[in-house]
Amino acid sequence: MVYTLLIIGHIIGTVLGAGAATFAEILHMRAMRDGVMDPEESATLSLVYRVIRIGLFIAILTGFAFLIDFRFITGHEERLYSEKLWAKMTIVLLIPVNALLLQARRIPFWLGSALSLTAWYAAIVLGVFRAIPYSYLEIMSAFIVAVLVMSAILEAIRRAYHKMTTA
Repeated sequence: MVYTLLIIGHIIGTVLGAGAATFAEILHMRAMRDGVMDPEESATLSLVYRVIRIGLFIAILTGFAFLIDFRFITGHEERLYSEKLWAKMTIVLLIPVNALLLQARRIPFWLGSALSLTAWYAAIVLGVFRAIPYSYLEIMSAFIVAVLVMSAILEAIRRAYHKMTTA
């Protein structure tokens, strides 16, 4: 029963984060169509960012609960050695680090937004597939490629959207 509640909580946190990150990208793109973000647009994005933080908090809290469960309660310690688990934890750790770097303007927006979206969706994919026969290095390499692909996709969408709104 507790394990099922943890799974439900973990899914809710991840879905909140991924959904809000997606809407943050859409709303930011829309807000910047005229090159200026007005107070209403800023307030809306602040709310969406709050939802991302709530989702991240829930996902991390339930994730730690899983680790405690595996180690101390159910005795499934072998799960702690899963390369998929370590890749997922690394990717989820990148989400708040990325947010801090974006807020401090230490990384370009194009990279930060692509990293955020890719990380959230990678967390979903890694959570859905139980047995992934890839090593930590293979998963992280695929993640890096996915971030670069996502940045190209987002740039193409931004350009198309800009053309559409200025035409």
